[in-house]
Amino acid sequence: MVDWVEEMIIREATPKTQRTETVEEFCKLHGISEATYYNHSSKEENQKKVVKVAVTLVKKSLPEVLEKLREKAESGDMKAVDMFLNYVAELSKNLDIKSDGKALPTPIVPLNNVILTDNSNEQNNSSE
Repeated sequence: MVDWVEEMIIREATPKTQRTETVEEFCKLHGISEATYYNHSSKEENQKKVVKVAVTLVKKSLPEVLEKLREKAESGDMKAVDMFLNYVAELSKNLDIKSDGKALPTPIVPLNNVILTDNSNEQNNSSE
């Protein structure tokens, strides 16, 4: 038997337009009251589970969304440039990538035929 709370969490993480039944129908199917449904759906631990499931579902679309954002940024949309660079900066903060104890060089990011790069490693290497 499937736990109705787990089904409710999956249901709540599903976009409303994709849900197959109303709350009333869900409650009848599982023999619970709507008050019980809403009580459990509002509990903090269940809300955290809903967010976790929703994020997992959204991650599947992330490559396509980032590609569209990159395209808009490259076409000169300054809001898209800002969003894209903020995403990349946040991602790089969360990924601790090291090489022999040294940070890897900053990646080259082309934007509108302008190449931004961190030349600090070249300067350090030329002075050695």
